[in-house]
Amino acid sequence: ERCPDGVLGERGPIYKFPDGSRECRPCHENCTRGCVGPLLRDCLGDPLPVSRRAPTLIAVMVVGAVFLSCSLVLL
Repeated sequence: ERCPDGVLGERGPIYKFPDGSRECRPCHENCTRGCVGPLLRDCLGDPLPVSRRAPTLIAVMVVGAVFLSCSLVLL
């Protein structure tokens, strides 16, 4: 009737969801609170963390701009 939630497996809790034929299928391995489908975006609970790449890129660009400005002033 229902799929098991949080059954302890070898790598931690395992969550499952019912598919179209009412069979229990495993959630994505990174889902920590259950899911409604097999993909990572189908996980329940907290939203996925925002990528931290953008702040790093901005910092590199600022340092590069300061370096370029100093180089132009010295020339």
